[in-house]
Amino acid sequence: MKDGNIRYLFLRRLLPLVIAVIVFFSLYHMVGNFMQIRRLESEVEQLQQELEEAEEKQQELELEVERLDDPEYIERIARRRLGLVRPGEELFLPYEVEEEDERGN
Repeated sequence: MKDGNIRYLFLRRLLPLVIAVIVFFSLYHMVGNFMQIRRLESEVEQLQQELEEAEEKQQELELEVERLDDPEYIERIARRRLGLVRPGEELFLPYEVEEEDERGN
């Protein structure tokens, strides 16, 4: 009869406890994996956005490189950014007069 009591004890007391522990650890790992998946998905989205921005910047730079082969574009840059003029031309720079405040300063 002892064998029957051990089987009864196992089936009624220990088996539900073992099943509960297994379910608990399974759920714990599932939640951890779910959170890791969400974090990785967020990271992937951020990296995709950075990639798109880098591709746009690359296209802008490629266009700028193509423009640098155009002598007219180079001249515009030299005039606008560097203030260069052709021989015989005169450069006029705008001059702003500072207004005096009410006290005469």
